Amino acid sequence: MRAKWLCLMGLAGAAAGCGQGNLVFNVDVLSFLSGADTMHYDLPGGVGPVDSSVSRFFALPGGFGKSTVNNVSITGAATLYNATGGGNVLFDVFFAKTQAGLFTGTPYVTASSGPVSGVDTVPLLPPTTVSPGDTVFKADSIWVGVRARITTNPPLTPHMTGQLRLMQLNVRIVLNDKIF
Repeated sequence: MRAKWLCLMGLAGAAAGCGQGNLVFNVDVLSFLSGADTMHYDLPGGVGPVDSSVSRFFALPGGFGKSTVNNVSITGAATLYNATGGGNVLFDVFFAKTQAGLFTGTPYVTASSGPVSGVDTVPLLPPTTVSPGDTVFKADSIWVGVRARITTNPPLTPHMTGQLRLMQLNVRIVLNDKIF
């Protein structure tokens, strides 16, 4: 009888220890944007907003059966190096299931330079965003897009020239493990 209870207690302990499993993917998206991580701009005064963007297609790992997305957190950072002129730069990061839908919705990450003028270096550090159960990340492939939206100061001012350099773009996807 005692052996039966010990066996039953052992099985109960093993079952309790098997809790819900999670798969965690940490993706350095910036490493896939090599060569496209810097956007140069040269715009006359009084122009804007003008968009400069890059996008890439990503195939996500398959074979996770009925796993569901628990949450997604996105961390990004960029630096604006303004050389001449003045204006504002808005830095946005988008994710979408199709290329056509990439820049149409609300950006997942966004930060504004505020007014810049002349030689200026401005860090753009948007807050980390968390999207619980986002349907975009349930697909087996996604598009990522980075946009710089530039608005220059009034006409008769020097061209606004410089570059926006993406410094960090990390995505952390947590799946509830339901492989079988």
